[in-house]
Amino acid sequence: MHVAYAYEHPADDVEVRSGHPRFILDQLQKRADVRRVFPLDRRSRYRFAPKALYHRFLTGRTYRPDREPALLKSYARQIARQVGEGDVDCVFAPDSTVLSCLDTNIPKVFCADATFANVVDAYDEYRNLAPGYVDMAHAQEARALATCAAAIYPSDFAARSAVEAYGAAPEKVHVLPFGANVSVPPRRTVDLAIERRRFNPMRLLFIGREWRRKGADIVLQACHIARQAGVRLAVDIVGLEQTPEALPPFVRNHGTLRKSDPIGRRRLEALLAEAHLLFVPSRAENYGIAFSEAAAYGVPSLSSDVGGIPTVVRSDVSGFALPAGSGPEHYASVIGDCARDAGRYRELAHSSRDFYDRHLSWDLFGERLMAIVGAAGGGQAGEPAG
Repeated sequence: MHVAYAYEHPADDVEVRSGHPRFILDQLQKRADVRRVFPLDRRSRYRFAPKALYHRFLTGRTYRPDREPALLKSYARQIARQVGEGDVDCVFAPDSTVLSCLDTNIPKVFCADATFANVVDAYDEYRNLAPGYVDMAHAQEARALATCAAAIYPSDFAARSAVEAYGAAPEKVHVLPFGANVSVPPRRTVDLAIERRRFNPMRLLFIGREWRRKGADIVLQACHIARQAGVRLAVDIVGLEQTPEALPPFVRNHGTLRKSDPIGRRRLEALLAEAHLLFVPSRAENYGIAFSEAAAYGVPSLSSDVGGIPTVVRSDVSGFALPAGSGPEHYASVIGDCARDAGRYRELAHSSRDFYDRHLSWDLFGERLMAIVGAAGGGQAGEPAG
């Protein structure tokens, strides 16, 4: 099967969008003849700089050029020139924007981590937006869903939004959880590591670039409470070069560990292997690749049940997803329970890796993606699973 992979950014760069465009590309290349239509020329964005400055300084609002029809039509023309008509079976993109204005008889499939309705007012970069931009973004999302052959999301949260907020046909909306954007150890290696884990101290790992949205403040408060209750623990923080507050002695900040850097990647994987829990109590989250990565290492996650997290963090299966708004004392209680009941903890750790193998691996994603793309393009890839 011949698939054109279109994206405005270099999709083969593991640093782009937490790496999932690269891992999706790898999966497609294992199973199809892929034509790379990336990165696209983005220079037409500059024509909207005056509008951005106007809103920033005169209205106090944020304007983003990423959904401007003129920009999306520029992308469409570039894709059309490289793809032509009839020599590819499907055009794929790892977000909903670049294919929005592409008018073609070739089936279009996209995979986005969320809809615009999911992120507006939830993520810092999507707060205080110019009203005109909000209207434009909703229109772009609706057009993308109306004109695609299939829309893929990693969470039930995003898939529901596509149907409920934008009227997408349910039969063409699919949920395929993202895998781990790190090297995944063999199952036997993970099982042996779980049995060797000791709680002296209990190691908690926080991964995130946004202090408040990811709940780092809750992590520190909960760990302070757990320590007062007698739990001996240590915390490793990854993703922040500078923290907005001083860290206590039991917390180590490792800064930004880039996956494109072999040394940084190995350090991140070592921290995953050493951890007892991934503790990221997000206040808003579309999905959370780190939760898949933790499950791959047999590390249960401790988080909240907001956004797309419940798809990847299943309570008592791959970790704990506490109700939104839970206080630090509730998280501290879970930490204490894990430390006191090593047998139950190890059951959960093994269950986390099992959940990864059955639901979260990139190979499983690739098989199901190819079935969807094949069905859209009229190929023989079979029906999508699940």
